[in-house]
Amino acid sequence: MPSKNRSSISKAFAHDIIRAWNLPGMKKQKDVFTYLGKSTDSATMTFYRQQAEEMTGVELKPHDNKYNGPTRTHREHLPPLTNRINISDTVPYTMLVFSDAHFEGHETASYQVMLKVLQDLVKTRQLKCVIANGDIMDLSILSTFAKYTLEITPRERTVQQEILDSQAQINKIQKVINSAKYPIKQVATFGNHETRLSKFVSNWGRQFEDFEGFKMQNIFPDWDWAMSHLIDDTVMIKHRMRGGVHTAYQNAMRAGLNIITGHTHQLNSRTFNTYSTTTMAVQTGHLSEDYHPYLEDNVANDWNNGFAVITIDPVEKTIHPELVQVNNLFRTAYFRGKKYKV
Repeated sequence: MPSKNRSSISKAFAHDIIRAWNLPGMKKQKDVFTYLGKSTDSATMTFYRQQAEEMTGVELKPHDNKYNGPTRTHREHLPPLTNRINISDTVPYTMLVFSDAHFEGHETASYQVMLKVLQDLVKTRQLKCVIANGDIMDLSILSTFAKYTLEITPRERTVQQEILDSQAQINKIQKVINSAKYPIKQVATFGNHETRLSKFVSNWGRQFEDFEGFKMQNIFPDWDWAMSHLIDDTVMIKHRMRGGVHTAYQNAMRAGLNIITGHTHQLNSRTFNTYSTTTMAVQTGHLSEDYHPYLEDNVANDWNNGFAVITIDPVEKTIHPELVQVNNLFRTAYFRGKKYKV
């Protein structure tokens, strides 16, 4: 039976466990605690091990025995569609993340600013990844929301027009990336607007489900597509998680690790602290117009044009966001002390 009185271990004992864990002859968890003179039942030893990990931030990989399952700090509940990406194990690097472009065939101020910032980041050679975090396309013609009259909105574009417009603007991003003299990963997530196409095919044209032309991977073939990406076991990238005005706080509190999302068109970041961890959530604004027909002439009070530049430290497992907010009225933005005007 497990010990009933499991008191918290001291920090000194936690460091003793860390030091002893990989000593020669330590073939199982019980060997470690026997060596330290603290041998007890398996459940209590596991409890002590978990506390040592949380107090020191060091992950203790299980020895080869059936009693040592994943530890509390190592246990994962990743969704099956998450794509793992490794960029660097030791060297900090930079990513540029944009979302909610809803490309409509013309270049917004925030899109143009992003291209200029991207050009400057390429020159630093620290940029290792560009992420399109959902809703590249709008596909309003496939929306289930009620359509407006021709008196209120112009005629909606066809799917083919949207694809061509989006490809043209993604290709300009691609051109800047290709100008780099070193490799830069290109990552994309499925937003709720992209999935309109697959949902439409599934509901109304199942005969075309296997037709390659309907997939985002075929429309934008140079990008690595997934519902979510876990980068260097440090940050989760996905289009959306929670919603509402407190999205960033809810994401930081509930994700259990650093997370970057779009969807809300908000540009902000929040942290959530516990005694053993700090997680950060970042929202990356939007590159689209401030007005969409479904707003019915209302002001989107919490929308922000812009994007995020994220520095990742893969050793510390931390992220450091720089939010670039674009002023649509003056068509300007500031990044690292430099003024961008388009």
